Amino acid sequence: MTDQYVRFRLLPLVPEIISKSHTLQSISHTMGFELMNVNSRWDNILKQISYWEFIAILRDVRIRIVIKQVEGGNKHFFSVIPYWKIKPGTNERMLYGHIPIED
Repeated sequence: MTDQYVRFRLLPLVPEIISKSHTLQSISHTMGFELMNVNSRWDNILKQISYWEFIAILRDVRIRIVIKQVEGGNKHFFSVIPYWKIKPGTNERMLYGHIPIED
């Protein structure tokens, strides 16, 4: 539940990061089954899927954004992933920031 809350709080940063980002961190291609409407019925069809990954530090939080595109379709937002670290002794999650010495 806490993970979802943190991700929802980071959603407003996604459009800003994508519009300001000048560097694509990584791109990967894979084959996977996607649920698609074909001839008025839903089928799982094997398609090539591409994922684009952007990493940015904005407002003292380092996050990763994943954009997904199914072959022949439009690109759309897929996920926002915060960078975590575990606080020693308490096993509490903390977000990575922009100061490497403290992280």
